Amino acid sequence: MATEPTTTPEGADATLEARPSSKPEARLPAIIFKGPVSLWMGWQSLAGASVASLTGLIALLYGVFQPASVLKQGLVIGGGALFAAGALMLPYLFFSIRTLRYTITARLIEREKGLFIKRVDSLDLARVKDVELTQSIVQRVCRIGTIEVYSSDRTDPVLRIEAIPNPRPVYEGLRDAVIQISQRRGFMPLDQ
Repeated sequence: MATEPTTTPEGADATLEARPSSKPEARLPAIIFKGPVSLWMGWQSLAGASVASLTGLIALLYGVFQPASVLKQGLVIGGGALFAAGALMLPYLFFSIRTLRYTITARLIEREKGLFIKRVDSLDLARVKDVELTQSIVQRVCRIGTIEVYSSDRTDPVLRIEAIPNPRPVYEGLRDAVIQISQRRGFMPLDQ
């Protein structure tokens, strides 16, 4: 004969009361964030390279239409060099930002970067001490942010994950993963 679980006056299942008062762990998604950072990360560098390229082009064109003189020669050579430098820097900066990718899981943070030579490094979340999210006014308007991860890692004690799109859910997922790992290892925050 099967018996149905009895309920307490609060409506709780009596079979749950027999267990120790341990909270079930909330399951975190396997991947918290995966993808490239926003191009807003390098907007200052991209803007500088664009201005240098445009200034060099203007100086070059102005120098070409000048009568033969030392000024013409200086404008053509200087303008051409500035235009070439800016024109080479623009694609390099663009692709170096686009190749910077992060994979944040409930276990580690992996950073992959490099245009010609790829470098991958990772940080185990068990080494993380604190996680912070910062957003300037411009970043809030663009819906990006910077997550700073403080760890006991010797090579990179502060990992700055800049220009993360939609940063609040990423920050919360990372923070919750760090808390779960700390609780599993027996470390409890002092403020709780």
